[in-house]
Amino acid sequence: MKIETTLEKIKDAVSRAQKISTKNLSLPILENVLLVAQGKYLTLRSTNLHVGVELTLPVKVKTEGEISVKLDVLSQIINSLHGENTVILEVIDNTLHISTEKSQMDIKLFPHDDFPTLPRVEDGVDITLPIGTLIDGVRSVVYSASLSDIKPEISSVYLYNENNELVFVSTDSFRLAEKRIVVDTKIDIDGLIVPVKNIQECIKVFAGIEGDVEIHLGKNQLSIESENIYFTSRIIDGNYPDYKQIIPNESNTDVVVLKDELIQSLRLINVFSDNFNQLSVKVDAKKGHLLLHSRNTDVGENNTSVDAAVTGSDIEMYLNHKYLSDVLPILSGDSIQFSFIEKNKPCLVRSVGDASFLYLIMPMNR
Repeated sequence: MKIETTLEKIKDAVSRAQKISTKNLSLPILENVLLVAQGKYLTLRSTNLHVGVELTLPVKVKTEGEISVKLDVLSQIINSLHGENTVILEVIDNTLHISTEKSQMDIKLFPHDDFPTLPRVEDGVDITLPIGTLIDGVRSVVYSASLSDIKPEISSVYLYNENNELVFVSTDSFRLAEKRIVVDTKIDIDGLIVPVKNIQECIKVFAGIEGDVEIHLGKNQLSIESENIYFTSRIIDGNYPDYKQIIPNESNTDVVVLKDELIQSLRLINVFSDNFNQLSVKVDAKKGHLLLHSRNTDVGENNTSVDAAVTGSDIEMYLNHKYLSDVLPILSGDSIQFSFIEKNKPCLVRSVGDASFLYLIMPMNR
């Protein structure tokens, strides 16, 4: 194999391939990347068996071939090159020789015959979607998914369509995030459950990409394909919880606060947080205040008052302040609305003027 390309192209492809690389003691071949030079293209393939990616870039192919090298070694070399333009990769005596205007390097090759292939979704549903829509939807909810694999359905991101909206949902049973995005194209998804780790790796691989992607949905597999990236992931065969039944349709107390002021207050609250991240939230309707209190026996305690526009009656509940902090970067706009029903019922958090996103937090027992 012998190819010639630019440093910019090969650096971008290697960086994206490394997003899903993994250390695997039982299958060390998964620490490698497969390079295939054919026709006018170089394809890089990386997989951890849960997800896989192929990146194709146009290059000058002088000799076709197929090799496998350690991905972390190749990445360190490529990312250490600066001020270079042309990069030549050539196999000489079972070694990958990398040459630039200023440097010459040799990398050990590994057997490539057993490198895993990536599954192709032959039968199923095909969807065309702007990659920005997918990334926006996933980022809006992914932090709310369970980190435990005990219940695969909730350690995932759930996608479905409703009318002309694509809906993204995640929950760990203590909180829930839902994002609705209006789409122009017709979409038919009854319910797609993608493991949270897989969908996070997908977003990393496609970061910075523009335009549409083709999504192919099979029974146990999905693939996402752009002009030069092919990504594949397994999906969960199960039923997502009927989450809509816990979303309140009314409230007894609504509180609106400035987002920046709340962010500053929560930073202070974090200093005095206990091991359970417990935060006391008290609404004083008469004074127009949201009172926040945290206490740690080893540090001390803190009381912070946040100016608020209050509609309804006083209420007090205990929330996990980490859950509240996680959602603040996602909320658009300058103001945040809290909707309370009663002390032992979920608290609803939204950005004022944005009906496309909602966030539900279950109260904590004192």
